[in-house]
This record gives sequence, structure tokens and C-alpha cells, in this order.
Amino acid sequence: MRLDKAAMSSRILLIEDNPDYVRLVEETLKRGELPCSVTCVSRVADSVPMLDAGEADLILLDLGLPDSVGLEGFHRVRAQAPDIPIVILTGLDDIDRAREALLDGAQDYLIKDQLEGNFLIHAVRFAAERHALQQELQELALRDPLTGLYNRRGFRLLADQSLRLAKRNARESVLLMADVDKLKAINDVHGHPTGDQALCAVARAFTSAMRDSDIVARLSGDEFVALAVEASPPGVPSLVSRLREMLAEEGASFKRSLTLSVSIGIAPFDPKAAPTLDHLIEAADRDMYREKAAGKHPEQVRLSDVVEGA
Repeated sequence: MRLDKAAMSSRILLIEDNPDYVRLVEETLKRGELPCSVTCVSRVADSVPMLDAGEADLILLDLGLPDSVGLEGFHRVRAQAPDIPIVILTGLDDIDRAREALLDGAQDYLIKDQLEGNFLIHAVRFAAERHALQQELQELALRDPLTGLYNRRGFRLLADQSLRLAKRNARESVLLMADVDKLKAINDVHGHPTGDQALCAVARAFTSAMRDSDIVARLSGDEFVALAVEASPPGVPSLVSRLREMLAEEGASFKRSLTLSVSIGIAPFDPKAAPTLDHLIEAADRDMYREKAAGKHPEQVRLSDVVEGA
């Protein structure tokens, strides 16, 4: 996969305390006609506000700075901005540590005496390309191929991070589990393509009903989960109602109707008690099956077979 210049990183954060090298980097990038802007700070600590604000697409990092020595600065920047590609700037006497940084996630390293010419241009361009490809491959590994939602692995990764932030910021959240009832019967009677289309309809309904900040996933064949980030239990009824409306809209567009019911279980996250993600899933799962056993399916809607003539 190759990115054109327009798709390249456009905001470069240079963390370098030597003004001669700062000037050299700026002039070299300008001569290379790369569509980028360069912002320079002289300490790792000064980069934190910019990284928090998402104001950098690529980082050029010197290993010898006033507030960090060797890999210390790299690890601090990497922890602060794990999703931003980093190119190390180093001297000839520090190549071993630069190579260690590559093993720890840096995209490339450059020897400062070789910044002139095409080395810097190529490093910036290829670091952006490699990082974009890695992100794309990682995204594919975290997605369910049928519905496009996150899979179990992707959900756990993002939900764990979200719950840690919720605990730290004393914010509530709510986890919803949903199970598609009698999916096997749908597959048996109408065929697996129809069952797959029904699952995709549920996925679209969840995506439409939830906010962009929420995390929605398909955990298994007929089981969906959603973490409503910074939502509180009193807001759950309106959320479930919105989900029903989205499911009804999905059903209205189908050619032939068949009944699809969805049971929902709910588990609130209290930041004071801070239950683990596993505990939330277990609690929502129990609540969901209590509803299923009682025969209560307020989310029941009429869906139809999207395969004409099935």
C-alpha cells in the first residue's frame, strides 16, 4: 500500500533542543516540497499538551534532550501518543539505542549527520506509509468480517481502556448485552444468507442507536454488546427505545417479514465500585437471560427476508 503526498502526515512535531538541527530539518522538508507543517519543542514535557490535543501526525524525536536521556524520552512520548508514528533522531554513538527503539515501536531512525539530502524526506514519507498500513491491518484484526462491528478482541481492548478512564474521571457507563432469539430457526427455515442479513440489520440498528463515542461489538454468532460511555442508568430506557426504533426502520425496508426478537441485558458501571469488564459482561448476561426466560421481549420487531424469493 502506497500513500500519495496528499494522504501523508501533514503536522510534524519535532522534539529537538539544538537550533541548528531544527533549522536543518525545517529547510530539508521545505526543499522536499512535502505538504507538512513543522512545530518544534525542546523538551518532552513541552510536547505533552500538543499530543493531548491531537495536534501531531508524526513525531521526530531526538534521544538526547534536557529532560530525558536515551530511551526514556521515547518511552514517555510513546506512552503519551501510542497511535502516532515516531522517527528517532540520533548520533553515530547512539545507534544501538535507536535500534532498541525500533523494537519498541518506533517507525525508523535517522543519523543526524545524514539529515541533509533525501534521507529525511524518505524517512518521513515511509514512516507515514508503514504506520498507516499497520493501523489498517490492526483494524482488520479487531473487526467482525460480517457486520463490520468490533469483534470480541477489539471490544475488550477498547472497553477496558474506556472503563479505566471512567474510573479515573468518576464517570458512569452502562453495558448492554443483546441476544438474537431463535436465530437457528431463521437459518433453518430461510437459509444462512437470511440469518446473516438479520445479524447485519441488528448491527446497523445498534450503530445508529448508539453515539460515536460508544463501543459496539458482535461477541459471537447471535450475541451483541455495547458500552455506552459516560451514560447513566436513568438514560437507559431512552437508549433502548431508540434501539427499537432503529430496528423497526431496518425491518420496514425488507421485502418479506419474519419475526426477530432481541433480548437485552443491562449492567451499570459505578466508578466507585469499578467492576471489571468481565463482571459487567456476566451481570448483563444474567439480566439478559432473565428477560429471555420470562418471555419479555419489548424490543420485538418485524424484520423481513432481504433475499427476494427466499
